[in-house]
Amino acid sequence: MTINKEAWDVITEHLAGLFPTVEFQLGSYIIKVKRSFPTESTSTLAVYIDDFIKGEWIHNTENRPTCIESVWKKKTRAYYTPKQVKRLEKDFGKRDAKKYFPNLHNKYEYLHPYFSTSNVLVNQFKKIEGLKLLSIDCESYEEYVSHHA
Repeated sequence: MTINKEAWDVITEHLAGLFPTVEFQLGSYIIKVKRSFPTESTSTLAVYIDDFIKGEWIHNTENRPTCIESVWKKKTRAYYTPKQVKRLEKDFGKRDAKKYFPNLHNKYEYLHPYFSTSNVLVNQFKKIEGLKLLSIDCESYEEYVSHHA
């Protein structure tokens, strides 16, 4: 099913719950979103591609699914923390710090399969062309809405 505004509202509300499962299709890939609990007191929304999250997909661009850049969260991180930059610039001087550490002020990007809130995930997923909703908690959208109305 193509996803309209009403369906996105239902998906957002459902993903904010305790044990949500929403299944999408993007091309030949099945995308599942489930709540995971990385620690005892925190929860995140995990995005599975064909029932897998593989660590090698984060850095290895050759063997990962083509849809990963659309469905995983893009994160950026500095090579050096502000504290480290300050210390290096103090020890070496600004000019030599840049000379010896060429990546001193640079950042790198990586993809992460976890989202902090349902709104962040839904805002990213809304931009994906060709995304289809398959099920919410193992029910079609119509069945889910009729049972939870």
